[in-house]
Formats: sequence, C-alpha cells, structure tokens
Amino acid sequence: MINYFTRIVFALYLLVNSSFISAYQEMDRIIAIVNKDVITFNDLSEGVDKALLFFQQNSIQPPETSIIEKKVLDELIEQKIIEGYAEDWNIKASQEDIDSLIENILSANGITLDELKSNLKQQNSSYDKLIKSLSYEIILKKVKNREISSKLNISDYEIKKHKEKMAKIKPDIYDLSHILVKFSSEPTAEEKKEKRKLGEEIFNKLKTEDFGKIAYEFSDSPDANEGGALGKLKQSELPEIFIEKINDLSAGEYSAPFESNNGIHIVKVNQIESYNEAKNSSQKIKKYFIKQILLKTSEVASEDDVIKKLKRYKNEIESGADFSIIAKKYSEDFSATNGGEIGWISEGLEQNFDDQLSIIEKNEVSEPFKTDLGWHIIQYSDYKFDDIAAENIDNKIKFELINERTELLYQDWFSSLKAESFIEVRE
Repeated sequence: MINYFTRIVFALYLLVNSSFISAYQEMDRIIAIVNKDVITFNDLSEGVDKALLFFQQNSIQPPETSIIEKKVLDELIEQKIIEGYAEDWNIKASQEDIDSLIENILSANGITLDELKSNLKQQNSSYDKLIKSLSYEIILKKVKNREISSKLNISDYEIKKHKEKMAKIKPDIYDLSHILVKFSSEPTAEEKKEKRKLGEEIFNKLKTEDFGKIAYEFSDSPDANEGGALGKLKQSELPEIFIEKINDLSAGEYSAPFESNNGIHIVKVNQIESYNEAKNSSQKIKKYFIKQILLKTSEVASEDDVIKKLKRYKNEIESGADFSIIAKKYSEDFSATNGGEIGWISEGLEQNFDDQLSIIEKNEVSEPFKTDLGWHIIQYSDYKFDDIAAENIDNKIKFELINERTELLYQDWFSSLKAESFIEVRE
C-alpha cells in the first residue's frame, strides 16, 4: 500500500514539474565545445537577451533572431578561445585592474556603487556579471598587448605625418577664461568711455595679479564666480570676435581689451588641445642620461659593507677605470648588462636622484645614496631639455597608432589561433 501511494505521489510530482525539468535541461544543454570548455544554451540566451536590450535602448530595429544567435555564438567561441589562451600563459585580471575600471565607471556616470548595482538589476543583469565581463575585457587587452601591441614599433616619421594629418581634420579645443565689463542696454558715449577706461585698468592689473581673482572681482559675466572660466570649447562654438583675438595667443596668454555690442572683453587661453605644436604651451623639463651601479643589502651584506664597496668603485672610476665595466661586473640590477645605463631620466621622478644630480657635474661620480631599490652611485654623461607638451602629443599619437594597428592585426592572429583550436558546434 505504501509503495503504491509513493508511486502515485512521484507520478504527480513528475507531472507538475515536467515542464520545469524540461526547461532546465534545455537551458543547460551544451551547444558548443571549445577546446576543454563548453558553451550552454543558457550562455547563448543571455547573450541574445543582452543584444536585444541594446537594440531596444537605442531604438534600433533588430535583425532576425538567427542572425543575432550566430553573432553571439561566434563571440562566445572567441571568448572561450581567448580565456583558454590566457590560462595557458597565466594571464589574469587582477583585483586592482577590476577596481580601477569600476572606479572609472562610477566617476564617469557620477553614481555610487550601490546605484550601479541597482541600475544593473533594473536591466536584468547583476554586479557579478559586470565583473565577469570586465575581467574578460582586461584579459583580452593583455593578450593583445602580449602578442601584438608590445611588438609594434612606431617611428618618429609616422608620428610626424599623423600629426600633420590630424592638425588638418581635427579642430582645436580651447580652455578659456573671460572677463566682461558690461554695457547697459542703451549705453551713452560717456558710459562706453568709462568702461573702456576700466577695461584698461583691469588689463594692467592682470600683469601682477591672477586672472581668476580679477575676473571674480571685476567681471560682469555670469561665469565670474568661477573665476571667469568658460570651459573647453571648439573654435566653432566661439563668437567670431573671440576667434580673431585668440588666434595668435598661446596657452597661458590673454588678449588686450576688445569691444563688442555687449561690452569690453578680455579672454585668456588657459590651454589648447591641438595637434599643431605651435599652439601648445612649451613646458620644458631637464633630462639626464644616467649610468648607475646598484647594490642591495642582504643577510651577508650590511649597509656598511655595501657603502664601502660603492666608495671603492667610485675611487676606481675616478682613478681611470671604466664605469661601464665596473657596472657590468658588480651592479645588481637590470642595467648591469648595458654597463649601468638606465637612459634618459627626467628630473622630479625620484627625490634622491634629484638631490645627487644637483650636486655633481657632468661625468662626475656621486657619493653612495639610498632609494627603495637599494644603494646607488650614479654618473650622468649628458643632459637636455625636452618639451613636455610636444612629448605628450607624440605619446598620444603613438598610443592611437598602436591601438589602431593592434585591432587590424588581431583578426589575423586570432584566426590562426582559432584554426588550431578544437571547436564542435552542435545543432
């Protein structure tokens, strides 16, 4: 009797839950095998839902479901291949990498972490899924850098030609501040004369006082409370009369007073974002070409021992020994193989280096000094002044060109990797 009753209950349970079990099995069904990993129907469904949400949020008519499914499946296969490659080469997304991206997201959107989690929930997503997505993006970037970006070489000539091209097609962006001595709605000749005189007085004050302070004190413009800051504007967003006045100004310079129907103006150019070097402010920094010998303390080498050795090396060099030979033989860092050369070092990067460089002359050997890396003696054989503004533009262009070429070369590289992978797609 008990067995019969149990069978009845079990049959009813199966009847009630058969649709759930069937649905679960469908979602968990394997639709592709990629090397030693699998892609399930659930993975595909999530990807399709994400794509459909994108179309909906951007008011775009989605293509047929079969097209979306194929594209999503291709992306999932690519992800599995890249993750497998990254695992083989121990390429990982560190917690620091992820935290940095999360901070950028919060800052860019002006929201808190709780608000981010709430927004994700409203979009039928979750914080865990976001972390998983960000981790993959970090890993993919590291893989691209390992296999492609780090091997690319961008010449100075290429940077120069790209800079010339961008200067023609990309507009300059001006960060401006402004002082306005406003006319009344129907100014008399006497009022205009007084305001012009005040404009000249303000202009003279600017020779010895801060622009922002003077703007706050004298400007009639609505931006006076912000020190006259107009913010960043393209040339096309500026009044014609402003363009005429700032065209010959470099960053940090301000115009003489000029008049419009509105009043008397003085405009300062705080900064220019431009591919035209002549328009950017010159920021010179001193660089030294340095050689070093570095020794580290240990259980068998005390600080006194290390200092004595370095002083002995210093005496040998001053007596005619070659710095490079001594460095190759004794230095305990990466530069030893290059005869102690660590290349061009900018002042301001390390205080102890700066202190020594301010004391020694060209080709003179410093006294032993300590940093976080150990104990050093250094020598500089040359120095130069570099323009940081121009260097920053060049670095930006180099970064853009490397990224552009990386994306072009990635497809070929990935195709080769995919051809070597085991992929089985099930109907």
